Amino acid sequence: MSDKVDAYLAALPDWQAAALRMVRAEAQAAGLSEDFKWGHPMWSSADGAVCLLKGFKTHMNLGFWRGAQMTALDARLTPSGGFQMATIKLTDPVELTAGQIRGLIEAGAALNTQHGDPMKAKA
Repeated sequence: MSDKVDAYLAALPDWQAAALRMVRAEAQAAGLSEDFKWGHPMWSSADGAVCLLKGFKTHMNLGFWRGAQMTALDARLTPSGGFQMATIKLTDPVELTAGQIRGLIEAGAALNTQHGDPMKAKA
């Protein structure tokens, strides 16, 4: 676990901290490594970046680098940006269960295994 993620967690409002703890636990259980880049926590498999969680004043974005390829798994995934990124906008941690998060994390890691590091892959 990252000390920078711990500091980020400590500064969040309670509901956002709860969401981060849940994503963190599922990412760790799935064997992902934790890092802090671009101002927010992120988790990666051996094959590249899988997901991130970024807090804003009124919501959080749970983003997946290969999320645009995963919209059939969760209709709340909204594609945007590069790297085939898609995000789920959260306003309460109960919007996602641990099982849903784990399924998305595992799908993202599997896509990385199949297609390579999304930050190095061509669109």
